[in-house]
Amino acid sequence: MKGKLHFPLLSFLAGAIYAHAPDSWALFALCLLWFLFFTKLRFLFPLLLLGFFLGVYVYSPSEVPSVPSDPPFYGEILSPAVQNGRVASFPIQTSEHLEYQVIHFVDYGEDSFFTGLEVGARCKLMAEHQEFPVATNEGQFDFATFMKNQGVEGQFIIEKREDIFCEGSSWKQTFYEQRSMLIDTIMDKSDTSLNPWINALVFGDQQGLKDEVSDLFRELGMSHILAISGLHVGLFAGMIYTVFYRTGLVTSSQVRVLVFLTLPLFAFVAGAAPSVMRASLMAIFLVGLSALKIRSSMTDLLSLVAFLLLFMNPDILHHPGFQFSFAVTFSLLLSSPLLSKDTNPWIISLRVSFIAQLAILPLQLHYFYQFSPLSVFFNLILVPYFTIVFIPFIFLLLLSVFLLPAFVYEWISRLGAGMHTMVMDTVVNVGGALNIQWITGIFPYTWFLPYYICFFLMMIFLVNENKRNSFVSGVALVSVLATYSALPYLSGTGTVTFLDVGQGDSAVIELPFRKGVIMIDAAGPPVFQENKEKIADTVILPFLKSRGIAGVDALFITHNDTDHNGSVPRLVEKDALDSLFISAYDEREYDGKASRLSGGDRYEIGGYAFDILGPERDLEDKNDDSLIIYTELGGKRWLFTGDISSEVEKEVAINYPDLTVDFLKVAHHGSITSTSDAFMDAFRPDVGVISAGRDNRYGHPHGEVLDRLASYGTEVWRTDLHGAVSITFYDDRLLEKKGFMGP
Repeated sequence: MKGKLHFPLLSFLAGAIYAHAPDSWALFALCLLWFLFFTKLRFLFPLLLLGFFLGVYVYSPSEVPSVPSDPPFYGEILSPAVQNGRVASFPIQTSEHLEYQVIHFVDYGEDSFFTGLEVGARCKLMAEHQEFPVATNEGQFDFATFMKNQGVEGQFIIEKREDIFCEGSSWKQTFYEQRSMLIDTIMDKSDTSLNPWINALVFGDQQGLKDEVSDLFRELGMSHILAISGLHVGLFAGMIYTVFYRTGLVTSSQVRVLVFLTLPLFAFVAGAAPSVMRASLMAIFLVGLSALKIRSSMTDLLSLVAFLLLFMNPDILHHPGFQFSFAVTFSLLLSSPLLSKDTNPWIISLRVSFIAQLAILPLQLHYFYQFSPLSVFFNLILVPYFTIVFIPFIFLLLLSVFLLPAFVYEWISRLGAGMHTMVMDTVVNVGGALNIQWITGIFPYTWFLPYYICFFLMMIFLVNENKRNSFVSGVALVSVLATYSALPYLSGTGTVTFLDVGQGDSAVIELPFRKGVIMIDAAGPPVFQENKEKIADTVILPFLKSRGIAGVDALFITHNDTDHNGSVPRLVEKDALDSLFISAYDEREYDGKASRLSGGDRYEIGGYAFDILGPERDLEDKNDDSLIIYTELGGKRWLFTGDISSEVEKEVAINYPDLTVDFLKVAHHGSITSTSDAFMDAFRPDVGVISAGRDNRYGHPHGEVLDRLASYGTEVWRTDLHGAVSITFYDDRLLEKKGFMGP
């Protein structure tokens, strides 16, 4: 039985999206017209309009709350402190009901910094207020927006324990203590290789899982297995029902009360993620309505739960877990006639996996820029394994932790861990070999409407067994994705982007009609950074994927310095490079995969030429031996100079007196050792781009260099001020220069 409440809910969500994207009014007007003229729900039209305007009202941007400029600050602790790597933190709520994060950067060997602070304690902070770090490159995870969407306004940085004084607690502290004791007891008694999975599937903490497992599950569209959701809640409720009712311990009415009372505790223990809250509330409502003998459609029930969660916390709308969870559940509920037409469990599982994947595909492409066409088949295999075997095993194991003798529990734990390790090793090996990705780039909200129209029609025709029209709608759905993916190959616009990689260099050149993608330098993190893959994983690869780029045709490494080549190993590992070019005098071998270039060489691709002006001889200094690259894009001449010094600049000016330079990648991050008066007088570039880290220890760019550039009328763009700097061009003219963080 289908209800009608999902229509007002959709109208409310349309208003919420319109509040953030007013230019999309035509799409929502189309939706309202569809409700009015093409459905049988015209009596709901006033309610639809009300829902739309409520969405606009609730989610219209409000004034940014003011933050006191000077300490002390006061607030109440909302939940216990946690430590992730070197960051210890806990949330705090001020008297203005604003939430902030209290942060301490833990030194190596330092004991838990916030030990003894209890939930509900009132605190006085002598701290510095800071905004959360924002994304400075396209495709980069925007932590500031993420936290803002969680309702967290900013952070207070605590440097020493004396800067925070807290006293008191609340009744919530007891619940958190009991949860912590339960986790510690289970972790102590269970096999160590099983603990990360128990943490993920029971307590909602995925940090302990291996990166290769988390990455593979995400890339193959199986993250929902790791996130506690309706699957886990249903299994938990089913286990309660089986253990207590089927064994005759309690009556049916008593088991309903037991489920009603234990589900909120399960949601709390599981971390209260949106998917957990959605499933738990639905189960609680179902139990309550069943006890009252009230019949209600599942879609109405789900809509009611969604409204309730949005009322309790409007910011949850921006949570990907909320979006994924409700998109899948609504789609499966509306497709229930199709799912009930077959009794074969494998056919049903295949249909569920297929519908769920299509339901969340636009969201997946919007957040992760890619998906695996084989994800349906991996889900077909792994969902039954986790549903029928592993998650029930975990739940039963935890139920027996206080019932079985320690040696029996440990033996069962080791047995299950061994079995699961073999399964996961097989998944990683097979999944890694078959991990085919369709990279589309950021799928914008404006493309959601045609996609979901095709999806909706396809499902309607499938339910009505109209296979021909269903096939046509499916082809149209794929065509929406294919058309969007093909846009770069149909566009005559090219782009040069100087990525913000901190104190380093990385420039990505996208040629018109996607005739080629060229990269100049691939910076890595500083030498003292433990995670050598950080820049590649958080900046370079996400940027490429967000632009729909699966791989780079050619990467030029100007010279052998970490701030220019530190990400090469990761890019090679991810199979993101076709060709690698280095200076003829670069001492690094790159496992024999690099081709060496020197002055006078040329690389051509898609009708564009990249001339190597230097080095012409070994200058016995890796900075001076940098590749000097010259090309023409958008009718302008571009010069990339690596880290050459003023002496090498002088040679370039002497050797190429007729060279025209419109765009200059300023050498050595704006160091005083480069960009001399002689060089500037010879070429007088119109625009100079400086790639440098914020507040870097070298003081780059130096003031003298900036003054010199200004004296020659050179327009300066800086990654430390503007974020990633992008210049778009078409044919022989420039279109736009912009910084990701603004002008």
